[in-house]
Amino acid sequence: MDDDLKAVHEARLRALVTGDLDTLDRCVANDLTYISPHGRVLSKQDVFDSIRQGKMTIQSMDVTDLKSSQFGDSVVLTYQAYTKFNDDGTIVDGHVRGTNVYLRRQGLWQLYLAQQTSIT
Repeated sequence: MDDDLKAVHEARLRALVTGDLDTLDRCVANDLTYISPHGRVLSKQDVFDSIRQGKMTIQSMDVTDLKSSQFGDSVVLTYQAYTKFNDDGTIVDGHVRGTNVYLRRQGLWQLYLAQQTSIT
């Protein structure tokens, strides 16, 4: 995995847990689509509003089994993670499989698409 992409991905995960919206803003594309483990589809603005309002809180996101495939200025990451978070009253506390698509635009990597599925 590209070192710059790895740094952005890790910074994004830390920012989610700490609520650092400035860092998160740099790591996430304005046209983000996020699909939660329970099927909610959110834009970047939706995610940021939920965090600001305290409706989305992430306590942990411990990623394992991270794999990447790069296609020019696009990278698909797949992973498993143990995560604990509250999404507008829906609690996720367990393992998820995730797919992230990062795009390099104007030399910077940003998350464009994120999807998570709860697993047992």
